[in-house]
Amino acid sequence: MNSEWAGGYGVLNLRARRGWTVGAMRAELIARVDNAADRRYVGSVIVDDGNGRFYEPAPGRSFWLGVSLRAASSREP
Repeated sequence: MNSEWAGGYGVLNLRARRGWTVGAMRAELIARVDNAADRRYVGSVIVDDGNGRFYEPAPGRSFWLGVSLRAASSREP
C-alpha cells in the first residue's frame, strides 16, 4: 500500500513571435513547441485504480503555429 511513486521532471517549451505593420493592418506570426525535448513524464494520476494503472502519460512533442491580423493603432511602430 502506498508504494507507487513517480520521479520529478522538467519540460522545455519554446515560443517565438514576430509582428509586422503593413498599411493599416497589423500581422503577427506565433510559433510554439511544447515539450521540445520530447520528454516522457506522468501527465496525470488516477487515484484508486483497481488495475494498477495509476499514471497516464503526458503528450509528447507538439507544434503550434498561429497568425493574427487586426487593424493597427496609431501608437504601434
